[in-house]
Amino acid sequence: MDAIINLGKPAKDIERIVGRLVQATAPSRRMLKITGASVFYARELNIVSPLYGAGMVLDSLQELWEDRAIEDGSRLILVGSMGSLSREISFGKVIAPNPCVCAYYGFAGTELHQDPDLLSRVRFALREVGQELTEYRHGSSFAVYDPHTDHSTYTSSLYGSSVLGVDCGEAFIGLEFARRKGLAAAVALYCSDDPDKHISDIGYGKFIEMESRFDLLLNTAAAQALAD
Repeated sequence: MDAIINLGKPAKDIERIVGRLVQATAPSRRMLKITGASVFYARELNIVSPLYGAGMVLDSLQELWEDRAIEDGSRLILVGSMGSLSREISFGKVIAPNPCVCAYYGFAGTELHQDPDLLSRVRFALREVGQELTEYRHGSSFAVYDPHTDHSTYTSSLYGSSVLGVDCGEAFIGLEFARRKGLAAAVALYCSDDPDKHISDIGYGKFIEMESRFDLLLNTAAAQALAD
């Protein structure tokens, strides 16, 4: 079975989005034992509620694998947000972290690439609704307030100018899990923070509105990309 893995703060309301995706079909729901994430299942598709950080992503994916909710031949699409370190990636853009690199957990020097066919499907699904997808070299932090990231200058002492943006390691660890298991995987993220437009400058209401809009957009595109 295929899966859409949502990334970001676990409090986000994904159940509403799942309802929009499956429409009249009532999805089943269960909780993962380790991370407590919700897994919605409908139409041969698992949709996982938001996971924050590499550890939570890895634990959730491994439990899904052990429960055979994902298995040989499954395809994974991870969706969420990222922070830009460059004016080339501006607030509101949708990006594909490809290649994706990580300086932590013994992965320094490793570059991971998305499955080209699955990424092409995601790109097409987004283009159908007028949304372009930008590819670039992406880095990993281990948290929003990673001490190697300077939020005053929007720079990373780990990567310098070699990457244009970062997330909290979720994209890399998802692609690395897929590589180890021989699964096709793709990642699409929206830019929620850039050197000119900071999260701290956006009112809470406007931020939640933007977050909800992009979560629906990316989940819808992912579901379409995984549809036969």
